[in-house]
Amino acid sequence: MQKVATAIFMVLVAMALGVLFFTVAYAAIDWYRTGSHVLFDQLNANPLPVVGLAWADVTARTFDRMQYAVAAGALGFLLPLVSLFLMRPRKRNDSRFMTMSDVSKTGLTKVGGVFVGRAGGRLAEILSPGRDQRSGKIHLTQRKLIGGKKLWIDGDDVGGFVIGPPRSGKGTSLIIPNALTWPHSLVVLDLRGETYAATAGYRSTMSRVVRFAPADPDGNTACYNPMDFISLDSAQRDIDLRNIAAALFPRPPSNADPYWVNDARLLFTGIASFVMESPAIPNQKKTFSTILEIMN
Repeated sequence: MQKVATAIFMVLVAMALGVLFFTVAYAAIDWYRTGSHVLFDQLNANPLPVVGLAWADVTARTFDRMQYAVAAGALGFLLPLVSLFLMRPRKRNDSRFMTMSDVSKTGLTKVGGVFVGRAGGRLAEILSPGRDQRSGKIHLTQRKLIGGKKLWIDGDDVGGFVIGPPRSGKGTSLIIPNALTWPHSLVVLDLRGETYAATAGYRSTMSRVVRFAPADPDGNTACYNPMDFISLDSAQRDIDLRNIAAALFPRPPSNADPYWVNDARLLFTGIASFVMESPAIPNQKKTFSTILEIMN
């Protein structure tokens, strides 16, 4: 509907400019040939009589003034239409950086969803003493983006891919802000623990935070016992244990010797079956740790 209204408006503007160019050109040609500016005075007062004179030339088949006036009128009519054609959004081969106008039109500044960065603004040096994590050098200032508009993407199917070298700020600029602003459940692969350290305190006020880091040297991790999911039925238990063994010891490439993988699976399944069935091992000890102790 908006496109139709714009097209109608531009046609009306083109018609108005066409009439204006026609009448001015008609009066200019008359002045050039006669030296009289009567028609210009008439245009200022009421342009309709000038149009009447032009029509009289047409009926009298006198085209010495009309041919130039018609050309000028056609130029005036075509100018806005050509401008509209040149300014229309291109549908192909128009890859470019978005302008701030494009950002506003696409609705990226509407708060909500996934935070993807900022547009506009400027980089400024601010006082911030510290040590560079990569080089170890001490710095007194650092560059910070001042101003600009925050950009968000919202929807049922939102995906993103962030590329950057190590320690380039991917986590601090995108992951941590989203972990702080995302109101729903969140799963973060946080190998260094930086996101947890920066956001766990805040997120614990709005949801439950679980840290799963089985390799943490201090044992600061949530845990679960996969053996709790093993069926008590002996037939099904054997299937469950073999499935766990297959997950722990993946199938080797087709050109590799499967001997070691197959034997590792059999060893794990046998010891795990012993742990599950042994009445001497209490239920709370039926774990991977016990299996490892027996293997060692």
